[in-house]
Amino acid sequence: MTKNTEHSKLYQSEGVKLLYNNSLPGILITFVASTTLAFTFIDDANFHGKLLWWVVMTLVLAVRVVDTKMWIKSDAERKNNKKWTLRFSVGCLITAMLWSAYAVTFYPQFSIEELSSTNVILAAMAGGATSILSASLTLAALYNIIILMPMSILLMMQSEQYKINLGGLGVCFTIIMIISSVRSANYIKEAILLRYRNKKLVSRMEETIRVRTQEVYEMSNKDSLTGLYNRSAFLAAAESTELDFKDNKITGFSIFFIDLDGFKNINDTLGHNVGDKVLVNLSARLKNCNDTDTLMCRWGGDEFILLAKEKDYSSASELAEQITASLSLPIRLDDQTITLNATIGISVCPDHDISITRLIQLADIAMYSQKGKYPERFAFYNLDLERDLRRKVTLNEAMKDALDRNEFRLVYQPIVDAEGQVVSFEALMRWRYQEQEISPVEFIPLMEQSGRIVQVGSWVLEEACKMLAKIHKHSPDICMCVNISLIQFYDKGFVNNVIRVIERYDIPGHLLHLEVTESIFQSEQMMINQKVSELQQRGVKFSVDDFGTGYSSLSVIQNMNIDYIKIDRSFIQHIEQKGLSIVKAMMNISQSLNFSVIAEGVETEKQRQLLEQCGIPYMQGYYFSRPLEREKALDYIDYSTVET
Repeated sequence: MTKNTEHSKLYQSEGVKLLYNNSLPGILITFVASTTLAFTFIDDANFHGKLLWWVVMTLVLAVRVVDTKMWIKSDAERKNNKKWTLRFSVGCLITAMLWSAYAVTFYPQFSIEELSSTNVILAAMAGGATSILSASLTLAALYNIIILMPMSILLMMQSEQYKINLGGLGVCFTIIMIISSVRSANYIKEAILLRYRNKKLVSRMEETIRVRTQEVYEMSNKDSLTGLYNRSAFLAAAESTELDFKDNKITGFSIFFIDLDGFKNINDTLGHNVGDKVLVNLSARLKNCNDTDTLMCRWGGDEFILLAKEKDYSSASELAEQITASLSLPIRLDDQTITLNATIGISVCPDHDISITRLIQLADIAMYSQKGKYPERFAFYNLDLERDLRRKVTLNEAMKDALDRNEFRLVYQPIVDAEGQVVSFEALMRWRYQEQEISPVEFIPLMEQSGRIVQVGSWVLEEACKMLAKIHKHSPDICMCVNISLIQFYDKGFVNNVIRVIERYDIPGHLLHLEVTESIFQSEQMMINQKVSELQQRGVKFSVDDFGTGYSSLSVIQNMNIDYIKIDRSFIQHIEQKGLSIVKAMMNISQSLNFSVIAEGVETEKQRQLLEQCGIPYMQGYYFSRPLEREKALDYIDYSTVET
């Protein structure tokens, strides 16, 4: 009885910590979701009702934020008081009731888009609650029931069959979420109890001999920074596993070769001390993702190797996804936030080989082949990957002297206004190697990985501005858009190089537009903002390319004072379906944040008409023109002028 009471207190103490520690992100997500839902579909008929609902939701969330801050500031002993669990639960359930009230109250006015969006958001909120509220099974179950069941029952009462089906799915989803909550709660209890028992066990380990033995072992077998196996210890343990396989004691295993993307930039820009802290942080996450049976090794630098018992492809894929998701979470060090991605190559014994050294080599090949690819961050070895690797090595070698051999050239794709008048050109790079046109999708990532993008990027800027100077004499208002890699921003001479080229060709700064992708928002914002600001003071404009396909942050766009947003072609291709809502939303946001919108990938007259109806000021795509060689681009200016 005493032990049960002790465990109950332990679950209570750790449970309230988990609830409040996860509170602020959940509140933020709820606020963003409620704001998006309330104002995306607002109209004259429901304006006051939705505004009132949003105000009430915001007030409730504000109260919960205050409650969370009070819990954080309270001393350790008071944090374990049961009243905190009650207060948290009340706030959480009121939030769920407000979500349910929105769905039930405004259902009669729902369009199919709003119905779909509401169902998706409610399901997402319920799914998130399953893990965030897992410290309290009762709270997690009640939250799911309150947020999902009313809408599900309401849909089941409708006459349309698809709504009845949706309602039935909602009920099933609710049951699944409750079952998941039970499993998560049990897992949390087991983890808390295991942690508690480990603490008690560690506290009893006082023998000097054992401590000394452990120290000697770690010095000879562990990486001094991360505490993982070093290379020699890992190979010894892995070879033992290989022998177990040969003796039929095990049926197989997998090798995971993990490489951190962009780690070199951390060392180069922030220093090795910060880099070491990042490695320690990520190593701890790696340990949390794996079983005790998994062999983990810091292979060297920013490379890690795992030997895992998962030998079937499905289990190995799940583990790889878990690892990449964990390692890609932001790392907070003092006043800095750092975000990295990881790429994983996987080889399987006995499918690919049975030798440890060969399996490591094959996993390395698979990892290298996957570098820079999205959204998948891992790959299994196969023969095609090895062929691809040979091609990459060949192209990498060829790129070393490609500039000297004049194999690179620029082509120019027009960007037009609503009247079809050319307002700018986008400079696009092309590479002709051994009588073949190499796709930019293939060679640009290789340039970025090798670091040659800095040198080649300078050449591109120079050539584009040379062309702009020629265009300026002919048509003084036409601009030039140049794509800039994130790696170029890390180059110390980047800003001075841009200014030097502008001055050399006597180009007004506002005619040069630098295009960046959304990956720039995952980088060191202080450094990026400073360089952007310096160039904007010279009149240079900035645009975000392929908007909506990667990491999106409107707050960062606002802080960086972005001038243009280019809506990705994937939305334009589906503009006659759901893409139209995205385009309209971007136009509304552009008016608030004071940036202009460019629609890229326009290929049909229908797309052009819909974009024009939405008020999109600028368009680009094959409908107007494919990328043009230099002389044809100049001819296109004359042609478009005559047409208008």
